[in-house]
Amino acid sequence: MKFPDAMTTPPVPASPEKSRIPVMFSATGGWGLPLGVAIHTLCLHAGSGRFYDIHIVHDGMDARIIQGLNRVAAPFTQVSLSFLQLPEEFRQLFQNGNKDRYSPLAYARLMAGSLFPQYGRIVYLDADVLLAGDVAELYFSDLRGASVAAAGDGLALWSIEKGTMHPHLEHRLLQWLRSRPEPFPYPDQDILNIALHGDITPLPPEWNFQFLSWTWDEEKTRLLRGTEFENVPSISCGRSWKLLHMVGPEKPWRLPDAPGTMGQFHWILYSFFWWPEAKKLPAFRKELDAISQGLAPLLRRHIRGQQWKLFFSRGHIFRKRRDKIRWLKKLLSILDGRKP
Repeated sequence: MKFPDAMTTPPVPASPEKSRIPVMFSATGGWGLPLGVAIHTLCLHAGSGRFYDIHIVHDGMDARIIQGLNRVAAPFTQVSLSFLQLPEEFRQLFQNGNKDRYSPLAYARLMAGSLFPQYGRIVYLDADVLLAGDVAELYFSDLRGASVAAAGDGLALWSIEKGTMHPHLEHRLLQWLRSRPEPFPYPDQDILNIALHGDITPLPPEWNFQFLSWTWDEEKTRLLRGTEFENVPSISCGRSWKLLHMVGPEKPWRLPDAPGTMGQFHWILYSFFWWPEAKKLPAFRKELDAISQGLAPLLRRHIRGQQWKLFFSRGHIFRKRRDKIRWLKKLLSILDGRKP
């Protein structure tokens, strides 16, 4: 079992003038910790000679979380952090989505143009990401005449449909939201795919690496046909990424719902890269210690179970379990504060 190369990437060359790079996140109060890690990795890879305006749209974030996020960004002088509570009039626009699974905040990026009219363009990022590249590269992407540039998501290919184009971008997005009574599986993402079909410039897959999504098989390749992402190469053609997107319910900052989660390769992968970055944030040490104390015993129990099964394994099953034990032990050493 081999992991891709470490999170390093050459910096994007800075322009002669001091460029301002606006970045938008949207997150509920419960996502303060992963948001802090995402912002931390963004700051680590920020290019010299640029200034990054990071805007966080929220739904009433606790003052303690806001203070913690400000502490994360404080050491980086070329970064500013600002917070905007989603206006009530916008909240009312997003009421026929899947309320049981998504809050109105999930649709906030549809209104980026109205929320931040001072910018001609803006980079939107989810909170469950790790950056290994300079987001300025995204900001300066050539849109080639399209309204947006977006990285493909193999898990949502079936959501892409052809829609009727309307003259005004935000009007188009909101009309699709209001005209569909059934909930969307991937709320704002589905609406963007439907309303902007034919008006999207694809980004390289290393800007949305999800492990499972970009390991193509014949069925996923078939689903890409006729979309903007048909000719985008698979991430498996390379050995690194610039943005690791930890999609799915199994997040490394949550205790797993089932013991089998720890045996899933993508959970091990996400945890192995997320926890070393999270451990660098003293502003969230209390939350991290609480998660570590709950997760470490579960890991030890799972490792013992895998070691017992190893005695009865042969061939590729033996090698697979042996490698899994090795990586789980490395993850446990990170949680315990030791070098893996």
